[in-house]
Amino acid sequence: MKHRIPGSVFIPVVMLVILAAFMTVTPVNFIPEHGLLGIFYNAYYQIINVLSNWVVWVILILSFLMLLVVDYMNKVIERKRFQQLSPEEQAIYEEEKKAGFFKTWFRSGREKQTEEEEQAILLDHGFDGIKELDNSLPQWWLALFYLGCIYMVIYIVAYFTTDFAHPIEEFNAETAMLQEQADEWIKNNDITIAEAENFYQDEAAIERGKVIYENICATCHTKSGGGSVGPNLTDDYWINHTEDDLFKNIYKVIYDGSPNNPAMQAFGQTKQLTGLDVQDVSSYVYSLNQIQQEVTQADGGLEPQGDEISKWKRK
Repeated sequence: MKHRIPGSVFIPVVMLVILAAFMTVTPVNFIPEHGLLGIFYNAYYQIINVLSNWVVWVILILSFLMLLVVDYMNKVIERKRFQQLSPEEQAIYEEEKKAGFFKTWFRSGREKQTEEEEQAILLDHGFDGIKELDNSLPQWWLALFYLGCIYMVIYIVAYFTTDFAHPIEEFNAETAMLQEQADEWIKNNDITIAEAENFYQDEAAIERGKVIYENICATCHTKSGGGSVGPNLTDDYWINHTEDDLFKNIYKVIYDGSPNNPAMQAFGQTKQLTGLDVQDVSSYVYSLNQIQQEVTQADGGLEPQGDEISKWKRK
């Protein structure tokens, strides 16, 4: 006869599995620590976060009660099967039981049913010489099945009546957390982010863009923007005009490069400039074209190149 798993073993194991399942589906803010200390802190705070929900406690209590019932049923079944054994088999069973569960569980010689046990549960039908035994379902399987049914009912009720395990609520909470982190990063790095149509009006962005422009862009477009190797940036003519908005068009050319002029590199794609750098230098180029004085041919600027875009003319 097989030895049953004692309640002192399978009840804590199943309870830990249930708790671990909750930990895998419950969002938590992880601490940026590395090594064993970080793992310990994150596990600790996640357990605290899980246990702060009343639904988890309800499921854990019901699971514990159900496992106690299953353990009691296992004891009853064990006693009945023990009584059906011969005195020699009972003595062997008792001796193995004294050795302890783990030592007995890893043994290799007594896992198979005896012939008497097989005859007792043999069904009266078969096919092609194959006979079927009326084995009982494993108790751990039944326990998981009943726990799953209970969990399903509680989960459905909690889903529609509370915020527990609700994907929309979890999404909103995580979005708010990420936005808070982004705002904190922007604050710590002294970065000003405005609406797209107001980028060129940000004086701080224009000043930062001017420094980048004079270090990189002035080589081809000159410091005044009148152009040399690159085209004049102060007139109303544009070689590349794939966007409806002028600022976005400037940003795209700086970030992706110019398909019409290989000398105009894709500063964003090649990571020579960050996205924020491209934003700043685009603000400065926009100000060159729309706000500062136009550099004509008489002033040493290049002649117009490309197409005149009337809606982008300086106001």
